Amino acid sequence: MKRIRVVAVGLVTAVVLTGAVSARVGAQARPAQKSTVKGDAINGKDVFTAQRCVLCHKIGGSGGVLGPDLSAVGTRRNATWLYRYLPKPQADKPENKMPPVAVKGQDLDDLVAYLLSLKGKTRG
Repeated sequence: MKRIRVVAVGLVTAVVLTGAVSARVGAQARPAQKSTVKGDAINGKDVFTAQRCVLCHKIGGSGGVLGPDLSAVGTRRNATWLYRYLPKPQADKPENKMPPVAVKGQDLDDLVAYLLSLKGKTRG
């Protein structure tokens, strides 16, 4: 009887641990959460160009290499993160070399909408 209890407890523990691990792995692999963005992605592309982001960032195989490839940034980040990060890239990581994005209001909304629309594959 003791052996049956030990096996049953072991199975329950394994099921619980497996569920916790798969939930954690699923959370890491899940794409950025959807959020409502009030900007216009087409105008945001113009903001991206005007801010000269392409000097450092690559999209779809063209652009700079100093910053990360943004071809699929819309699958990795959400609006909340972008609104917090873009104006102050050094806030969480002081050694970050990216300059603050100097746009506000509708231009920032449009830029965020554009970045969230980028869901293509990165070239490696």
